[in-house]
Amino acid sequence: MTFAQIVPNLKLNAAKQGVEGYFNLAKKLKDTNVIERVNDDMLFLLTYMAAISTADIERNKIFNYAGSQKEYEASKYFKQIYILASKWGYEYAKACKYISQKLKDAYLAKLFGRMANILSSGEPEKNFLKQEQITTAEIYSNEYERCIESLKKWTDGYTALMVSVNLVVTIILVSVMIYQIGNIETIASLIILLTLTICGVALYIIYKSAPAEKKVHALSRKSKEQKQIRFLSRILLPIGAVSLIVLILLGTELKFILIGVTFFTLPIGVLAIIDDRKIGERDASFPAFVKTLGTLAGTTGITIRSAMEDLDMETIGCLKPGVEELYMGLSMGLKSRLCWDKFIGETGSELINRCSRIFTDAIDLGGNPAEIGDIVSTSSLAIVLLRMKRQLVSSGFKGLAIILHAVMVGLLIFVLEIISTFGGLVSEMSESLDGGMNGMPGIGMSMFNMTESLPTLYKLTFSVIIILTISNALVVKIVEGGGNSKLFFYGGLMSGISGLCMIIIPPVVSRVFTFEI
Repeated sequence: MTFAQIVPNLKLNAAKQGVEGYFNLAKKLKDTNVIERVNDDMLFLLTYMAAISTADIERNKIFNYAGSQKEYEASKYFKQIYILASKWGYEYAKACKYISQKLKDAYLAKLFGRMANILSSGEPEKNFLKQEQITTAEIYSNEYERCIESLKKWTDGYTALMVSVNLVVTIILVSVMIYQIGNIETIASLIILLTLTICGVALYIIYKSAPAEKKVHALSRKSKEQKQIRFLSRILLPIGAVSLIVLILLGTELKFILIGVTFFTLPIGVLAIIDDRKIGERDASFPAFVKTLGTLAGTTGITIRSAMEDLDMETIGCLKPGVEELYMGLSMGLKSRLCWDKFIGETGSELINRCSRIFTDAIDLGGNPAEIGDIVSTSSLAIVLLRMKRQLVSSGFKGLAIILHAVMVGLLIFVLEIISTFGGLVSEMSESLDGGMNGMPGIGMSMFNMTESLPTLYKLTFSVIIILTISNALVVKIVEGGGNSKLFFYGGLMSGISGLCMIIIPPVVSRVFTFEI
């Protein structure tokens, strides 16, 4: 077998092993998928219903309030049950049974089936909803943990796959240096398409495997960092877009374009990382705060404002400034809803947004503050603990992905520059031998003539680097979770690494591999 036949086989085998290994892992993980799926929306909706039921309100009000919570996807089914019972004369048990038979979602169908049995038996909704909230929290926690384990395996597969793609491109670069390939443009186009397809499929699978949750709220009032992000985005992003378009039209080298991307996106990304960290700290402090506040108000029979006066502010961590402002607003006689909206908005947290509204709505309906605080604290604490487990996986993968990106990009540029340097050296040696042998071609030099292939190799390498830069930025954000603004940080970081490799490595190669003819 000739070398020309061996090289394509090596490339195909490397790609085949990477892809087959990745999709064999997908097949194995598919068998471990849970039959019942419950998201955090369902957990918080049941938390809301359990909290308002402590006020001993009527059954139709529980379903009416649950159906009016439009931010939760499942609330529409409770609205349908309320309409069937209040306007069409159905009993609530029969309405729940009817809705359960129409649903395709296994978890919701079983939930409404159990609810129909409980309502027909005459058991108080309060006991059922509290127990169902605890059960749902356990189911959600178990499923979240399984998603984390699945995500950990997928990240290992993604790393192996990127190494395989990098190996394929490196083999092509080396093969061109050794053997003159006639259809290099076609092969380069196929490799670019293969890299793009593999990265796209890998990102999609990891996105589907990652636990779905919303960490940053979408309210008009924002935290300090979120306001700064919005301000910088309105300035840097338009200027950056125009500047990059001008650089591209002027034919600027890719390395300067990548550095430009870093310059315009990294400041926004740094603020997003700071905001994400602070939101995590506030979320971690919230369960203890809401439980203590509810206990103080419930055991002593005082209002929430009076309970805040007795609350030890030193025990609530980073929530202290926001809680102090909340207490001052309530003490001044301002509307409770406005004060809480300001507190929620400035935390920037979707967890605090949902739990605080559950807490205040249930209190306003006359529920027991101690019970409400315990119910809300249980659900919020479960989310906080699960995020900590996810962080253990994401932090390790994040460091590995950044280092791996630098190594892969550096290796590709290093090999490409060696090929370019070697090609120039061969051309000079060939000219020297031609002149020394009275016009006879240099012996054995024609097979190393790669001058015509260099432009195509540069296009191939730079295209793969751009794909890897985008893919690695997206995968780190997907695995870590959080707000979408973090993409500016990881995108700017990966672009900066790629640009620095393009700036630093070529001069190093030219100095190290210098020959005198």
